[in-house]
Amino acid sequence: MSKPSVLMINRTYPPIHGATGRMMQDLAVALEKSGWLVSVLTTGETTENRMEKGVTIHCLKERHHHPSLIGFLFLWGRFFLKAKALPRYDLVITMTDPPLLSVLGSMIARRKKSTHIHWSQDVYPDLCRPLGFHLPHFIERRLLKISRRAMNNAYRVVTIGQCMSKRLTQTGVVPAKVTVIPNWADLEVVAPLQGKPYDYASREVRGRAKKPEEMFRDESPKFRVLYAGSIGRAHPMKSVIAAAELLRDNEEIEFVFVGDPVSHARLMREKGKRGLENIKFMPYQPIELLRGVMESGDVHLVTMRSNVGGMLVPCKFYSGLTVGRPTIFVGPENTEISDVIEHYNAGAVISPDDDGKALADMIYGYRMDGDAWFTAQEGALRAAQAFHPNQSLNKWVELVEKARFMGRR
Repeated sequence: MSKPSVLMINRTYPPIHGATGRMMQDLAVALEKSGWLVSVLTTGETTENRMEKGVTIHCLKERHHHPSLIGFLFLWGRFFLKAKALPRYDLVITMTDPPLLSVLGSMIARRKKSTHIHWSQDVYPDLCRPLGFHLPHFIERRLLKISRRAMNNAYRVVTIGQCMSKRLTQTGVVPAKVTVIPNWADLEVVAPLQGKPYDYASREVRGRAKKPEEMFRDESPKFRVLYAGSIGRAHPMKSVIAAAELLRDNEEIEFVFVGDPVSHARLMREKGKRGLENIKFMPYQPIELLRGVMESGDVHLVTMRSNVGGMLVPCKFYSGLTVGRPTIFVGPENTEISDVIEHYNAGAVISPDDDGKALADMIYGYRMDGDAWFTAQEGALRAAQAFHPNQSLNKWVELVEKARFMGRR
């Protein structure tokens, strides 16, 4: 019997930086280990096809474009033409970069008579206006209708949280179509490879973080507030800058940002303008150093605008849990991250409208109150047990096998 085949589509995929790309790679390899022939359609530095970890990767040459409607439409069109030219696959899985890949997946699946699963990392076009992309209302309404129709045509829509599921069902997606499978931490954070392949088939979910005395500690005596990952339109920094300014005289506290230097540009300007020597920057680190970088933070920081709840879930949150670090979430309540933090007592939630004082007080409180820090650390480790990669990957494999069976009926 021939192996079933799947085509996965997303703009980013390693080595191109991007959290959704890393998620897709983890799932692609897990499906390959489960007996699927896996292909990925993505962008890269060249158009050459390649094979990595048993996965065939079809690349469109990346063309840096301004994040505008025209730029996204151009990239969307290139993806459509390439996917149309590829062979038929039993299953098509689309992510959400560029926006409205659900529509592309629906069109390709219909043309090729494939089964379609849409993996909703972000909800578009809903996010356009909150992120500053102001489309005419009639276009927004039309795109919303097209998007929801494509999702309802899919076999399943996988969301990464209950809040996102609620958002989709309230805006037109049939509840029976929606399946919740949370995101997860980078596999290298969960279990540093050290030259050994990750055990995707394992059902083991214990031992996801080291004991405190075994954890990596850099040589700096600083109390480090770590922000690791992209800083986009959905991630406000105003209160973070204000908190750094309020804490500037506490020389033992530092703010460290790890990520793309381009996204650090505004913070760098604010640092220079305000003379904030307690803010430092690091570029993206090699994957083999990732666990050490994440463990070097004493507190992890995640930010999210108040008007994007239910439309996205910052992936960086799960890596912070995995290394047993309290997370301070500067974002709205009643969202996926705030609910997890409050349920497991894994950190604190600060209003995104904070002027910096509440955030500064919380950071200083963790610095001075060891009991509070250790309580939040224990909560983070409990939460990590519920969000181990194998938990979600096993759910994905089960869902894909069901989709395979449905496709043959």
